[in-house]
Amino acid sequence: MRFFNYNINLQKRSKPEQPNPAYNPNFSNALLFGGLGGFSSNSAMKLSAVYRAVDLISDSIAMLPLEPMQTDSNGYKSKAINHYSYKLLNKQPNSLMSRFTFIKLIVQSILLNGNGFARIIRDNEGNAIRLQFLRSENVIVNYNELQQTLDYRATGVKKVIESCDMLHLKKYSTDGVNGISVLANAFNTLQISNNTEQAASNFFSNGCNLSGVLTVQGQLSDAQKEQIRQSWQQAYSGSGSGLAVLQGSMDYKPIQINSKDAQLLESRQFNVSDIARFFGLSPVMLGDLTHSSYSTIEATQLSFLSQTLQPYLELIELEFGNKLFRPSESNLSVNFDDQKLIKTDKAALSQYYKTLFDGGIMTTNEIRKEIGLNRVSNGDNNFIPLNLSTLNNIIQPKITE
Repeated sequence: MRFFNYNINLQKRSKPEQPNPAYNPNFSNALLFGGLGGFSSNSAMKLSAVYRAVDLISDSIAMLPLEPMQTDSNGYKSKAINHYSYKLLNKQPNSLMSRFTFIKLIVQSILLNGNGFARIIRDNEGNAIRLQFLRSENVIVNYNELQQTLDYRATGVKKVIESCDMLHLKKYSTDGVNGISVLANAFNTLQISNNTEQAASNFFSNGCNLSGVLTVQGQLSDAQKEQIRQSWQQAYSGSGSGLAVLQGSMDYKPIQINSKDAQLLESRQFNVSDIARFFGLSPVMLGDLTHSSYSTIEATQLSFLSQTLQPYLELIELEFGNKLFRPSESNLSVNFDDQKLIKTDKAALSQYYKTLFDGGIMTTNEIRKEIGLNRVSNGDNNFIPLNLSTLNNIIQPKITE
């Protein structure tokens, strides 16, 4: 029998089996605020701190070259430039997307929905020829815990997708199968932040910075009071940029209530720090420079590279390397070129190459190639300082004496 374009076999069982519920990100990641309005990933992205965190992490990873690497019999790795997967990984995974867009979408999906999916489409020989990004809400994970089998169904794909043909990336999980989004873990923080933003919006839209009282000498009729109130409200409501004209003995006395007195600034600043913690970022990376200094920013950059980005890089490298290649290509792996992250810091980049050159690890031409310069004559030799020696040469003269 066909049901929603899938073939379903009906079998009689003596005892009905309780299947493992199919995973659907629409339900697991739905965050309801106040029981009335839905707070989905789209709603979360309207919070500036969430938007900046997701954009920063996804952009930083998407900008890195992703390349297949081959390991020879001696354990040395080199780029597999001539391999069929090189263009797929580093240039264009499919006809609609560049590598940057493809990786950015996957990382965004991991952060906002808990899961990143991409279908591997192969030719008759088993070579990967296309990577198709799939929205997490269009994918159902079928996991049989008893038989330890895993496959997928996706909207628009008639056949079942085997696990070996599905790139499934997840950062947080309680069962190793279904991913949990940062939004789900940060439910309380996002709820508070959303409510704070709404309160701030109401606070400023009501002309809070001009709140005060009008005083007059003598008595006013109800009609006169209403006329003055409407005139004042028309001038100062909204952005509060209007001009009010005071008549006669009328006097305006502002009430000193601002956003700090209402603790909105403190609350909003705390929300930024709390959201940053959930995404593994320093508040400085989200624009909170309250307690920043030069040393703080420098340490923040190192922390961002080693603690925030590296787990995602490792996650993607392993999943791609395990599923993209044929079983006979066990010497192939996938690697991000993370050196691009330090190219904007010229001082760090210079020190990096100087260390490799002085240690005889890289030649002049190898360095020039990486920074986009032409070869030079006599630039293929390795150099080491003359004052270096082996440990045996240092010990040997003493033994001889």
